[in-house]
Amino acid sequence: MTVFKTLDARGQSFFDALDAANKAFKGMKINGILEVIFDPKKNFTEAFKNWAKTQGYKTSREDEDSLMVRLFIKKASKAN
Repeated sequence: MTVFKTLDARGQSFFDALDAANKAFKGMKINGILEVIFDPKKNFTEAFKNWAKTQGYKTSREDEDSLMVRLFIKKASKAN
């Protein structure tokens, strides 16, 4: 079981990135954190925040620069 994982979603479609995030969370414990990296030109941050909320996860922070956008999602309560 992993406490922290990184998912590099740059270059992926939204649905491929979402599928990869769902798979990553299946092997994570409660309070595990998934860092998702997006391409700033194809920024899915808001959509992923909404998805996380519907799953019972919490987003903790987001960092953005010219090369990437990083979003941290914590598996708070819902067991997958």
